[in-house]
Amino acid sequence: MDRERKKAQAGAFGRPFPEKENRHGFPAGLTPREVEVLALIATGMTNMEIAKQLFISPHTVKNHVTNIYKKLQVEDRTQIALWAIACNLAGNNTSD
Repeated sequence: MDRERKKAQAGAFGRPFPEKENRHGFPAGLTPREVEVLALIATGMTNMEIAKQLFISPHTVKNHVTNIYKKLQVEDRTQIALWAIACNLAGNNTSD
C-alpha cells in the first residue's frame, strides 16, 4: 500500500510531492480554487474555457495554473491532469 501512496505522490521525474496540506485539507497546499482549476484542466479545458466556467478572467486562471505547477512540481498540463487523476481530484468540480 505504501508503494501506491508514494506512486500517487510522485511528481515530475519521480520527485515526491510535498507532504504539505493546507487548512482546507487539499494535498500539496492547493487552495479550493486551484483544485477546481486542476479538475477542469484534467477534463481538457483551455484557460479560456476554465475562465468562462468559473466566471474569472483568463489572467486569473493563468495565475492559478502557474501556482499549481509550482506546488505540484510539474511542468505541463498533462502532468497536472495525471496528478489529478492519481489523487482522485479529477472531475470533482462543484461549481456546476
